Amino acid sequence: MGVVPGLAGLLIGTVAAWVLTRCRAAAELRRLRAHLAARIGYWQDEAERAKATAARAEERSAAWADGYQQGREDVLALAQAILETNVGNSLTASLNRS
Repeated sequence: MGVVPGLAGLLIGTVAAWVLTRCRAAAELRRLRAHLAARIGYWQDEAERAKATAARAEERSAAWADGYQQGREDVLALAQAILETNVGNSLTASLNRS
């Protein structure tokens, strides 16, 4: 007669341990999912910041290139204007003889 209550106790203990283990595993899974969601959010924010930084760098680079080109054109126009105003000058005559 003592065997049946012993087996019933073992069965109840096994089921209780299984339920507790499942609850603990589910809690751990929720914690890990929350951590993963936080990390994904962090890296998405980082990607957005990197895209914005790249866009600003591209705009600055284009503005610098436009300014460089405009400055180059201004210098060439200025040099041409100086050359045209000094035609016949002794400086340009000595340059033409060289």
